[in-house]
Amino acid sequence: MIRSTLIACLLAGVTALASERPNVIVIMADDLGYRDLGFQGSEVVKTPHLDALAKNGVIFTDGHAAASVCSPSRAGFITGRYQQRFGHEANCPRGKQGMVTSEYTMGQAFQSIGYKTYMIGKWHLGNLEEMYPTQRGFDSFWGLREGSRGFFYKEGKEKFGNYHSIEENGKHVAFEGFLTDRMTDAGIAMIEANKQDPFFMFLSYTAPHTPLQATPEDKAKANGNAYHALIQNMDDNIGRLVAYLEENKMRENTVIWFLSDNGGTVGSASNYPLNGKKGVEFEGGHRVPFIVNWPAKIKGGQRFDGLTSAMDIFPTSFKLAGGKETPNKLDGVDLLPYLVGEKSGDPHATLYWRKLEQAAIRHGDWKMIRGEGLPEMLYKMGDDTSELNDVAKQHPEKVQELGKMITDWEKELVEPLWQEGKGFIKVRYKKNIEYRDAEMVKPTLGAKK
Repeated sequence: MIRSTLIACLLAGVTALASERPNVIVIMADDLGYRDLGFQGSEVVKTPHLDALAKNGVIFTDGHAAASVCSPSRAGFITGRYQQRFGHEANCPRGKQGMVTSEYTMGQAFQSIGYKTYMIGKWHLGNLEEMYPTQRGFDSFWGLREGSRGFFYKEGKEKFGNYHSIEENGKHVAFEGFLTDRMTDAGIAMIEANKQDPFFMFLSYTAPHTPLQATPEDKAKANGNAYHALIQNMDDNIGRLVAYLEENKMRENTVIWFLSDNGGTVGSASNYPLNGKKGVEFEGGHRVPFIVNWPAKIKGGQRFDGLTSAMDIFPTSFKLAGGKETPNKLDGVDLLPYLVGEKSGDPHATLYWRKLEQAAIRHGDWKMIRGEGLPEMLYKMGDDTSELNDVAKQHPEKVQELGKMITDWEKELVEPLWQEGKGFIKVRYKKNIEYRDAEMVKPTLGAKK
């Protein structure tokens, strides 16, 4: 009798502890323009649900993706480490390349402390079975292994083995309707099946990545603009997810992060007031919309100006869930002390980006970009966030200092495990020249959409 009572008390204590631990959801958009949300200043893209999360949460005004393209950006986020440490610099080509399995993922970390872990949407971290989400820390997966696909199912043209097709835990899915809607349905269903357990969810939408497809109804709401329709539909779906959490009394203690994997790229996308776009190391390539919302602990209405990275989501979320050490040392920083007023300033004194032949460094307000075949470009962020005034010639000592910092950082890295075609390098070379030239850049910044 005493033993039974003791066991019952222990189990009750464990249940109480589990109920107090927060759920964590990371929502990642794909190729979203910096300005293309209401809370980012857009006057034409209507995003009331994300605007509400931002208003009642924290907006990171100097928040950055880990890379300016999809796959390495996700590798940096999900490991909390510079992806160059394990050779993941370029987008995953089709075939055997992908994130090395020796890396410890955010999913594995949450599994280690008893969380249910869910992956929905775009994976893009390798097609091989050993790289599959359910082998890399996720209890359930509903989505695609590759980088992009259409938003409607093509009857008779999709089958298992085509890594752009939708799968659920290794089985082909013939979905109906619009893909973003179905991804949200899958996420809600996973939560519903295990309401009693705390969970970590990576909800990786393919919107608003090309192809620019939308339902007639969504397109009409966006005045005929399919890119804007994709964003507004995504916002509607985020609203559905939040409403589900509220109805089930889970919202108060659920941490929701939202960000893009990199900058916008299609013609309708606006990265205003940033220079550059997806694929280059100017701010428009990697400074992204970035928020966190946690009603139970984090006071809303904040704008945090410290230098922040997507790599910070892992250590912040894992620690607030009760996690301790990880096998690999993380480059991300625990942001919670900054968000609750215990610390101030920049979480990162320095951040680095490198994609094959191009690299960049932020050190305080200084930003230097290095591109093959070009002299270094230097910008003073506090005065020139749009990177329109290259001051490298006026500050040769700063160029030398930052160049040495990049070189020292590179000594910690491994060689890229795969490369890209020469055509991509030529495109980046031309774009770097274009963005460097202030007179050419100004028209390309785009209107304040």
